[in-house]
Amino acid sequence: MRYLRVLPFFAVLAVILFAGLKPEPLPEAVEQQDKLHHLLGFAALAATSRLGFPRTHFIWLLTICLGTGLLIELGQGLLPNRTPSAGDVIANTLGVMLGWIGSLWLQSWLRARRYGCAG
Repeated sequence: MRYLRVLPFFAVLAVILFAGLKPEPLPEAVEQQDKLHHLLGFAALAATSRLGFPRTHFIWLLTICLGTGLLIELGQGLLPNRTPSAGDVIANTLGVMLGWIGSLWLQSWLRARRYGCAG
């Protein structure tokens, strides 16, 4: 049943790779909307990496998540209608940190509820 834990990670990774490397960027309703997409997508990637690979050292998981964001931006530089952006890399990094901190907080909260600790 381990695959049920890793399935969300690979689903999020597939969506991020598809959106990040498709020939045309996703349409935006407002300017800089893509930064929100980056932030939320990479927050989900970091959180699901902790769920899917609980015994993997956190440095490896963070490296994979951050490296994915960087490689996508480099890959966009090879596509004719896409441009890499330092702002996107920053949004990816902030998303990874947000997802990581959020998953730590959720884990702590669930543990406290399970064992009846105050807090």
